[in-house]
Amino acid sequence: MRFALNEDQATFATVLEQMLATAEFNTVEGWGRYDLGTALDAQLEENGFYEAAREPDLGPVAAALMVYEAARAPVCFECAASALIRPYAGRDLPRPLAVVHGEARGAIRYLPQARGLVSITADAVRYADLPEGAVTPSESLYAYPMGNVDRAALDWEKLDVDPAEFDTLWRIAIAAELTGVLQAGHDAVLEHVRDRKQFGQPLGAFQGVQHRLATGAVEIEGAKLQMLKAAQSRTAQDAALALGFAQGIATRITYDLHQFMGAMGLTLEHPLHRWSYRAKLLRADLGGSAASYLAYADERWGAA
Repeated sequence: MRFALNEDQATFATVLEQMLATAEFNTVEGWGRYDLGTALDAQLEENGFYEAAREPDLGPVAAALMVYEAARAPVCFECAASALIRPYAGRDLPRPLAVVHGEARGAIRYLPQARGLVSITADAVRYADLPEGAVTPSESLYAYPMGNVDRAALDWEKLDVDPAEFDTLWRIAIAAELTGVLQAGHDAVLEHVRDRKQFGQPLGAFQGVQHRLATGAVEIEGAKLQMLKAAQSRTAQDAALALGFAQGIATRITYDLHQFMGAMGLTLEHPLHRWSYRAKLLRADLGGSAASYLAYADERWGAA
């Protein structure tokens, strides 16, 4: 892939970064696990950021980069489906959107705020409006708003799209979001080890800490580049590999981040828990890294 963004993509990224920089970490009343960035989400929608994938000079690379950058914010809002699924749906779908993949059961992230639900299966992509009162919010530690719905009771419409293409787009979206939350957590811990002192010197001065954080930085950057490559190629093989790699590194990196942050990383007064608990959910999505690598192998060499 081209590792340099084109002029339009670079401008898009710069403006996006400036807008997202306004998001601040605040504790939530009642010690809530997540903080909805409603105002920021509305600002991005009003300025057309969710339409980036439709623009020839921006395309899915800019959309995936947007998902990555949005995931780094200490607030959360539905971005992945709106940026990488909605533009290719063949008709104008309302947002926010929630997505369910395959036969997955249980609570769905962003469902309580969603106006519609997209179902991606091997044979079709379907969409259903979410009537008022249809969704039951669910308590969760995952730092996302979660909810349940009786899918059999919804009025499903089959979209005239390729389900394999949507499977690929959703894998890219999850890879982008997971890489973003890992990067945000890593950045927060870097700031901590620069400031926190033990034995008269910053934690970051210790070689063992430096090595593990450097390894994490390299792996996260590798995950980001693989994700952008998949967004550029939009091939099932690249998407499965990008997601498998990001999911594979997530457990060790989040372990290290919490080790170096200490007990503070588990308190609700510090934002690390928001990113690490999001990573915990995303690393298991679509079957986790093992399933992603199996999907890659099937695309590369054919099913066994």
